[in-house]
Amino acid sequence: MQYNITVVDWDKKYRNGSYDRSKEPHGLLKRFWQIIPGKTVIDVASGRGRDAAFLAEKGFTVFGLEKSIEAIYISNATKGGKTKGMSFVRGDAAAMPFKPNKADCVTVFYFLLRPIVRDIAGMVKKGGILIYETFLKRQNDIDLHRKGRSPEYLLEDAELVGFFRDFEILFYEEAISASPDRKKATAKFVGRKRC
Repeated sequence: MQYNITVVDWDKKYRNGSYDRSKEPHGLLKRFWQIIPGKTVIDVASGRGRDAAFLAEKGFTVFGLEKSIEAIYISNATKGGKTKGMSFVRGDAAAMPFKPNKADCVTVFYFLLRPIVRDIAGMVKKGGILIYETFLKRQNDIDLHRKGRSPEYLLEDAELVGFFRDFEILFYEEAISASPDRKKATAKFVGRKRC
């Protein structure tokens, strides 16, 4: 399968406030953070750092990987030195800067780059946890505000769970949820690495 990677100006999106304005951690993380063994977490495509800040406040050492320097600036300004145990690496997930088997947990929210899915899974230590949530292709059918998301960044039904066969499934769900401002078609995965 061949992928046509679309270039997005993430710095511009963060600078003008059109992306990731929430300060609350994702619900899936709030639900499952207590099962994370150890203390080292890698947050891939960490955005403004809301999940990294949440975990750092719980005593974890969190390394956020983020391509946008604007998102990192916002995160650092927001935390204002209050949150220890949280640092960011500016980098492109397509060239993952972390070594295999180094994290007790890896979190990924609303990011999909199929060629590196195995790299993401590989960063998790044996017995570690992977928490992953992102959009399904059905998102284009239900999102009235933003039509035409590129299918290369959207999952087929049952695709996410198929990526992580080396993990014991602790939670998996595909659903359409509604909030006051929009609907989301998502796949949510939580798993423990077996080997």
